Amino acid sequence: MQLKEFINSRVETVQPGDTLQQAAEKMKELDVGSLPVCDGGQLVGMITDRDITIRAVARGSEPATATVSEVMTPDALWCFEDETVEEAARTMQEHQVRRILVLNEAKELVGITSLGELVTVTGDRRLAGETLEAISEARQAEDKLDDDELDVEEPGDDSNSEEGGAGSNETRVTGLLHDREAAKRAVEELKDAGFTDSSILVAMQDETEQESFAEETHAQAIGAGEIPSLPDLSPGQVLVMVEAESRAADALNILNRNHAVTGGVRTPAA
Repeated sequence: MQLKEFINSRVETVQPGDTLQQAAEKMKELDVGSLPVCDGGQLVGMITDRDITIRAVARGSEPATATVSEVMTPDALWCFEDETVEEAARTMQEHQVRRILVLNEAKELVGITSLGELVTVTGDRRLAGETLEAISEARQAEDKLDDDELDVEEPGDDSNSEEGGAGSNETRVTGLLHDREAAKRAVEELKDAGFTDSSILVAMQDETEQESFAEETHAQAIGAGEIPSLPDLSPGQVLVMVEAESRAADALNILNRNHAVTGGVRTPAA
């Protein structure tokens, strides 16, 4: 199957001359963390929220005047629309990414696809296995964060464990989202990143709404007793808990990108 048979052709972009403020506003409006940069129809790079918050700040750039071209990554990863699903998955694996831009023969941007979409279209979850493993290893090295910053203890640290040592606890990451749609997007991104249905748990104030949301997203509905210090949830709020283990940084990045109030907890294993 070729990519052009199913790719999402609605791709929002920014131009090299747009300001960082314009790019950031568009990311916020679309609730995304990156955007392709196109000059006319030609793909010339990618810009991410990380480019804006780290590269631009490090240079002392003023968001209202600095342009996208100053901080974007010029070497955006892409493939052609007539490539097969397997070829696209292989490119993702080689470059350790979960999404890839799609160009036509004229090298114009015509769409975007994700690893999750490839798996959905083919029904072959093995297609994602090695890719996700490679991505996870690379992301852990790239996004390694200080434990104090994450407020997550190392899974092997049994200083507060009962007899039994390591393995008697597991690391979970939580995110409090203020509406169902944001929570739904977060759950979809977590799945796209390789987290399984059984590793994503959700809680809401109303049990009926919680069951409905869990059924809609295929996440696991959880009771208040399963989460220590469960916060008081307001109507419509969704608490998403991810059994992240060694991928706490990945889970936190996704939840933060969806504007969740995040944290890490260490809870007794069942």
